[in-house]
Amino acid sequence: MFSGQWDFYLLAATGLFFFLAYRFDNRFVLSLGLSSLAGWFGLTISHWPAHQDSAYRQYALLYCLLVGIGGAFLQRRGLKPHFFATYLNIVANVLFWALLSGVFNRQGYGLWFLALLFACGASLAWGLARRHFAFVAYAAVYGYVGVSSMFLRGVTDETAVLGYFVVTGVAMLVVLVRIGRRFGRPA
Repeated sequence: MFSGQWDFYLLAATGLFFFLAYRFDNRFVLSLGLSSLAGWFGLTISHWPAHQDSAYRQYALLYCLLVGIGGAFLQRRGLKPHFFATYLNIVANVLFWALLSGVFNRQGYGLWFLALLFACGASLAWGLARRHFAFVAYAAVYGYVGVSSMFLRGVTDETAVLGYFVVTGVAMLVVLVRIGRRFGRPA
C-alpha cells in the first residue's frame, strides 16, 4: 500500500497533524506534525550515522530555517503563540544534530565547530533570558559532545578517554543540577 509513495504519505500525515494540532490546541500533535515534516525532508535519526554527508546537513539546516521562520511567523500573527516553544525545541535539536554531524567529520570540521559554539551560545543566552532550562541544557549537552569530540580527536588511550568522561561528565552533571535548581526558584 505504501510502496513508492512514502513522500506523499509523510506530507499528508504532516498536513493532518498540523490541522489536528491547531484545531484541538495540542502541542504533542504539533510535534508529530513537525517530525513527519522532518521525515518528508529526509531527516531520520535511524539513518543519521549512514548519512553524515553535506547534503543531509543541508536538508537539516533548510528544515530548521523553514520551521523556525514558520513558527516565528505564526507566533507574530497571534495564531497559537504558545506553540512557538514547540517549534523552537524541534528546530534546536535538529540544528544541533546537524552541526554535530559536521563536527564529527574527519575533514572540514572547523567551521562546523564554530557554528556549534555559536549555536550553543545563542541557545544559552535564549534559555537564560527567557528562563527556559531546556535551551540551557541543549547548549550544555550538545556543546559538551562537540568540545569532547575536538579534545579527544587524536587520543587513542582508552584509559585517558574514560578518565576524561568520568571527570567532565560528573562536572557537567553538577553544573546542570545547580543551574536547574536556580530555574526552580523565584528570581
